[in-house]
Amino acid sequence: MEVRVAELPAQARQGQDRVLIGDNVVVVLDGASGSDGTVSVAAYVDTLGVQLLGALERRPTAPLRTGLRTALMGVTQVLNLQPGDSPSSTVSIIRSALGHVDVLVLGDTPVYLATRSAGVLRIFDDRLAQLPVTHRPAALARLQAGGGYDDEHQRILRKMRNEKAPYQNATGGYWIAAADPAAGCEALVRSFPAEDVLWGAILTDGAEDPMRHLGISIDHVAELSEGDLGTLLSQFHNWEEREDPQGQLLPRFKCHDDKSIAVVTFR
Repeated sequence: MEVRVAELPAQARQGQDRVLIGDNVVVVLDGASGSDGTVSVAAYVDTLGVQLLGALERRPTAPLRTGLRTALMGVTQVLNLQPGDSPSSTVSIIRSALGHVDVLVLGDTPVYLATRSAGVLRIFDDRLAQLPVTHRPAALARLQAGGGYDDEHQRILRKMRNEKAPYQNATGGYWIAAADPAAGCEALVRSFPAEDVLWGAILTDGAEDPMRHLGISIDHVAELSEGDLGTLLSQFHNWEEREDPQGQLLPRFKCHDDKSIAVVTFR
């Protein structure tokens, strides 16, 4: 595997995204705050990254769900987390092992895979978007109408977090890396013959949303050098700041989200 990575903010550990690279695996995490607990999002994704990469490298051919469940057990013990009182994170993985390319997705950080047989696939966990909630679509609709990032927007976001809380890591709801190791067993997993795969890419929503909105193809992104990937993320940030500072053209919960891209090619 050959991996090209770009992150914004570019300084290590300043944001809440994490990209980790092992011998045969790439992991991307996108952290989010939970309740107002004592563990920061940064501490959570740092610890989860260490636990997950360690679990995957100790057993490089074990099922990806097993590795994720082991990592969630570890991070819960290390940080003394309790369900309902923990930050959370998406988890997306691309692994090459035993003649296959394996993909895991938990949460809304998609994996793109270019295959010879079926073209480019977007592997995505949409369970959060499918929840029967009202404040999430209301917040986005208000942004589109020009409401902006004012106090009322922050009030709706707090209601949104409270509204979705009962659905987190619950049957019929959505699953995310937090304090419940059972979430590892609920991740979406797919496997492809290695000879069928050309490249893969993982993008956090801060990078994917403007890419799709601006009509930039993932095929183009996959061809960029590491330096050009970094330039692309800066262009996304500048577009948000100059062209859409109130989230009206591209409704999003904050003006700037962390942005990460990992592109994987296979020898």
